[in-house]
Amino acid sequence: MTKVLIVTGSVRPNSVNGKIVELVRGAVEAQSGAEAQVADLGEINLPFYNGATPPSVDDFEAGNEAARNWSELVKAADAVVLVSPEYNHGLSGIQKNAIDWLYHEWTDKPMLFVAYGWYAGEHSLAQLQEISTVIKWKALESPVGLKFTQDIDLDGNVLDENVSQLLAESMTELVTAASPEPVSVA
Repeated sequence: MTKVLIVTGSVRPNSVNGKIVELVRGAVEAQSGAEAQVADLGEINLPFYNGATPPSVDDFEAGNEAARNWSELVKAADAVVLVSPEYNHGLSGIQKNAIDWLYHEWTDKPMLFVAYGWYAGEHSLAQLQEISTVIKWKALESPVGLKFTQDIDLDGNVLDENVSQLLAESMTELVTAASPEPVSVA
């Protein structure tokens, strides 16, 4: 069973993020052999990153329980989906902080970015692509950007029927990337 971790990107009350996360969860669960788990960053409640050394150091150990639990969630996942709102042309602070708490856990992890906002999350996606040059996760080449009033409404309801198909195709690609390579018999 392929474990896909879906990471929230907003803790605002009544955020559209919750509805987008549920759309993503449905797309994951529609995949044969895949299961979804949601990592709610509000519930995880990570402090702002304040380590004496960076997580990229080989012997880094998180100093608090929330960060250790977050690390274990990511380690246990076969693939990750970051559901990212666009705040002031960028990632939300809570999601960037969650990314910054880890380093080795991200290495070679298949990753899908699903962003949304007035600009279809293009600025959040650009920041995630830039982060990808340092953090060596395996980001899918085709992230999903959902635009308010075109793809989704301001309450997170789907307006364009192609959104479901786009998410389904992206999940197929993500689950395939997370599955072990087939073993050839000589």
